[in-house]
Order: sequence, then structure tokens, then C-alpha cells
Amino acid sequence: MRLPAPWPRVLLLYLCGLAAAAQLGKLAALAPAIAQGLALPLTTLALAISLLEAGGALFGAVAGRAAARVGLRPCLRGGMAALALAGLGASASGGAVGLIGWRLLEAAGYLGVIVSAPVLIAREAAAHGARCQALALTLWSTFVPVGLAAGAAAAAALGEALGWRLALAAGGGFALLLALGVARAPLADPAPAADADADADGAGAGPAPPAGGDRAATWGLCLGFGAFALFEVGVLGLLPTLLVEQAGLGVRAAGQWTALAALSAVLGSLAAAVRLRHGGSLRGPVLLSLGLPPLLLFGVFTAAPPASRAVALAIALNVLGGVFASLSFALLPRLAPDTRALVRANGLLAQCGASGSLLGPPLMAACVQAGGWTAAAILGAAVSAAAIPLVWRAVGGRR
Repeated sequence: MRLPAPWPRVLLLYLCGLAAAAQLGKLAALAPAIAQGLALPLTTLALAISLLEAGGALFGAVAGRAAARVGLRPCLRGGMAALALAGLGASASGGAVGLIGWRLLEAAGYLGVIVSAPVLIAREAAAHGARCQALALTLWSTFVPVGLAAGAAAAAALGEALGWRLALAAGGGFALLLALGVARAPLADPAPAADADADADGAGAGPAPPAGGDRAATWGLCLGFGAFALFEVGVLGLLPTLLVEQAGLGVRAAGQWTALAALSAVLGSLAAAVRLRHGGSLRGPVLLSLGLPPLLLFGVFTAAPPASRAVALAIALNVLGGVFASLSFALLPRLAPDTRALVRANGLLAQCGASGSLLGPPLMAACVQAGGWTAAAILGAAVSAAAIPLVWRAVGGRR
């Protein structure tokens, strides 16, 4: 009997990821209006914006263990419900305390989605073969750049037309619709792990190694992904400043080119999907997409680069970054084949990626202040060089 195609359910889960990632962009887009409406300093808004990634950096692996215990569908439903409630509640905020409180709930919802949705996607697609699973996870790997861009664009447009409160409420309403869709969808969800099993790796403050599968390779891939995120987010965080101060572009143009560079990662994901569809070893594409971008960065992070060269190289390195990110997600089920191990490995990947995202911009900015733009490029090259041996075992001989 022919199994039903997984793609409608995969797309529903992907939309949940987009709704979660939209939280990364919406508050930044609405920050000036919120600051004026609530008479808040921009430092308070910056804190609220960073709470989402800080939650992932601190609790990603813990959230993965919790998802393994309570079940993936309940975790996803709870995450989407938290995003909906936080969006609606934040729209009625009267000051800093309320805004920060709702943002904390949003951070919890974001974690619930990102540790459960990709594993559910992997399970939905697994029955249709390893390549279908890898392609589905490649699609998932684009959720951050696409969701962030969509969230920022939608929030800016709605904020200008309806005001920031209704823009936040609209985001909460969209998350609520998706939560209802998840509640009705026939998603494959394994039974929650028993408490004893869920704690088998030991309790403690730090992340536990994923149970089952190749633990050393899983840790190497996740730590390498964290180093990649530090490089990637650090570059995107400083690119607008470089384009304005060194390449002579206007603020608006610099922002537009940076957004285009970020979205170009989707082209890398498409290239990765083609590679996965045709099969073959992933070692070459993974290591090339990890090792080449820092070399290109030396043509971007330099004194007075031509704007056309800086933009073209920034786009190219982000396309390659999209290849690495997609193949990293596609490799996870091969390293952690049972469901509980995959849930925990995904949580560890989320924590490493969020940690790198938090550290990248300030570390690269410190390098620019201390030694100029070339110093930031050197940091990017050093971090990427350190990541290569970490991911070597994960891709060695794997198809």
C-alpha cells in the first residue's frame, strides 16, 4: 500500500518554524515604535530582542531532554500556544516589565518549537526513505533566514499601517492558527521516554550527551555548527556597518544588501537538496562549505573595499553557509538514529547554534575595534579552521 506523501505535514511543521523564527525579526523591526510608545530606552529593547537567542544558548539541550520526556507533539503544541499567547499579551504591554515578561514566554515557545518540529519532520519523512528525510530536513534548515526576514518585513508593514500593538497581535494570531493546525494534524509522535530513561545520561547544569548513535560525531557536528553560527551571524551583524563606513553605501542600501545576503543562504539549501537527491559522499560539500567562506571574508572585511566586491563575496559566502547548515541538519538522523537520541541531538545543535549566534557579533566587533576589519576576518578564519576537525568524523565516509 502506498504511504501518503509527508509533504503537507512537513510544510505545516515548517510554517511553525517560520513563525518561531519570525520572533527574531519582528521586535527589531518594531523597536523604534515600541520605544516611543512605551517611553523605553533602546537598551531595554535590545535586551528583549536578545532574550530569544539567550534562551536557546542556555537551555537548548535541556529543552531537548524535556521534549524527549513529555513527547514531541505536546512540546510543539505548547510552544506554538506560548508564541500565540506571548504575541497577544505583548500587544497589550504597558511598560518594560510586561514586555520582558511576554518575551520570556516567547523564548520558551521558540525553544519548544525548534527542539520538536525538526524531529517530527524527520519522523514524517523517514517512512519514505533516507533521501526524502534528508530533503525535508534541508527545507527545515532554511527556517531561520526565511522566518526572520518574513517576520521583520511583515512586522514593519503592519506596524506602519496599523501600529505596533496590532502588528504584535497579528503575529500572535498567526501562531494561534498554526497551533490549532498542529492539534488537528495526524503527526507521527513516539511515546514519551520514561523518566528513568530520560535521565539516563545524568542530571546536571550542562548538556548531556545524546543517548544512542555516534555520540562523539554528534558532539563534533554540533560544536562545529556552533562555530559556524559564530562566523555567519558575526559577519551578518557587522556587514551593514562595513558597507556604510568602508564601502560608502547609505544606511538603507546597506540594510537591503545585508538582508539579501542573509536570504541567499536559501540558494545554498537548494544546492544541498540537489546534492542529497543525487546521493554521494557529503564530506566534500560539507568541508568546502565550511572552509571556503572565511577565505572569501578577507575580500569583504578589509579597509575601503569596493561595494560591488564586498556585496558579491558576502552573498557567495552566505550561499556556501546555506549548504553547510542544510547538510548539518540532514546528517543528524544518521548520527542519532533512534528518536530519543535525535531529540537530544537536535537540542544540542540548537544550543550550540544559539551560543555561536550570541557570541559572533560582539567578538567580531571587538576584533574590529582592536585590530581593524582584517582582525575580524582572521577571527572568522580561526573559528572555521577549528570547526573543520570537529565535523570531520561526522561526515567521514557517510552518505
